[in-house]
Amino acid sequence: MKKTLGIFFIPLVFFLVAAPGWASEPLTLQSAIQEALKNNPSVQAYEKRLARAGLNIKIAKTVRWGELTGGASLNKSEDDLIATPMTPYRMRHGIQFDDTRWGFDLTYKLPIYLGGKIPLSIDISRLNELSSRLALKRLKAVIRHNVTEVYHAILALNGEEKAVQENLKSLNSVLKHTELGIKYGKFPPINKFKIVYSIKRWQAAEDKIVNQRKALEIALQTLMGVKDVSASIDLRPIDFPKRVFPLAQDIKTLYSRALTSRSDLAALENRVKIADKRVGLAKAERLPSVVAVGAMRTYDGDDISGTEEWNVGLRLELPLFDAGRRRIRVEAASVKVLEERMHVFELRQKILKEVGEAVAKVKTAESLVESFKSRVDLGKEVDRVETLKYENGAGDIDDMLRAKAELAYSNSQFVASVYQWLTSRSYLSMVLEEEVK
Repeated sequence: MKKTLGIFFIPLVFFLVAAPGWASEPLTLQSAIQEALKNNPSVQAYEKRLARAGLNIKIAKTVRWGELTGGASLNKSEDDLIATPMTPYRMRHGIQFDDTRWGFDLTYKLPIYLGGKIPLSIDISRLNELSSRLALKRLKAVIRHNVTEVYHAILALNGEEKAVQENLKSLNSVLKHTELGIKYGKFPPINKFKIVYSIKRWQAAEDKIVNQRKALEIALQTLMGVKDVSASIDLRPIDFPKRVFPLAQDIKTLYSRALTSRSDLAALENRVKIADKRVGLAKAERLPSVVAVGAMRTYDGDDISGTEEWNVGLRLELPLFDAGRRRIRVEAASVKVLEERMHVFELRQKILKEVGEAVAKVKTAESLVESFKSRVDLGKEVDRVETLKYENGAGDIDDMLRAKAELAYSNSQFVASVYQWLTSRSYLSMVLEEEVK
């Protein structure tokens, strides 16, 4: 019995020990993107729209197989009513029916020629499905960038916080050294107050970073569809790039790639095709149609013996008069084509503008990274020199504090600029809908 209990408790203890580690596993960028794509209501709506578009294709195809309808009837009649008018007296005393008839019928209609409506409807349904698929692709690209942008912003704040904490650690070390120097008369007491004030100021900066990060964490969890956004999250840092790589393609190449790869542009071009098909559909309404009709009817009743009728034939339908409705529908459909072409033109111009803005952001971010990198190198040397001068009694405390503040600021801005560069490349990838190299 003891052996059995031991076998049972060993896995249980392992689970209890390991479970907190599983629960506290850091969140990766890809995991955050996948959760956002899975839980986003707009993605779910587009997926349902895509499924509906597939069903519409099936519906359009089934029209060519015709339609079978059935019906049943029950009639009561009074022969005397044919010659005698319906008087109030008859209504008050009721009507006595003397004949009853009943029957049922089946009718099958098979379209032979509808002016091209069936293939046009199938093409329109297929184009609608493709448009839904393209719209979903575009939506996913936007969501990926939105999650990436917030994720990078949180990591940038983590880097800024680390720079501030390193500066606070350095200031606390200087504070201890200063207190010792004041005790032996090496430094004036006012130096301590200056250092304490600087520490408090950087602690306030740290608190601001913490509050900003909390707001961004809530935004990220909202994008991911997390219900309890009050819980804190731990992000897994991405590989911090050692150097900034400039864009390999020129602006003209990026313009061409964007116009080729953008799914929303392809979706709008599909809408032009759909509008063209609808013009053909409107024109088909003005053409004659031929339908094969097969019917079977049975009758039975008190005054007749059972009868059965079968007939098969062709029916030609001609649109003779509709007060100009069909002609106006053709004109309206033609106007819709022009409207959709205008939307395509507008989107093409918008895409070119977005590419230009995205490239400018990347170029600016590249320059900022290089600038702050050089600034950090300078700040480290200035901080080293001013700290040595102060500790040896040859420098001014204000110069040392300014050097440490400048170094902390440069470090934080360098980290922020790197993540800004990554985010700007993510934005350019979203604009192009393909990975930037």
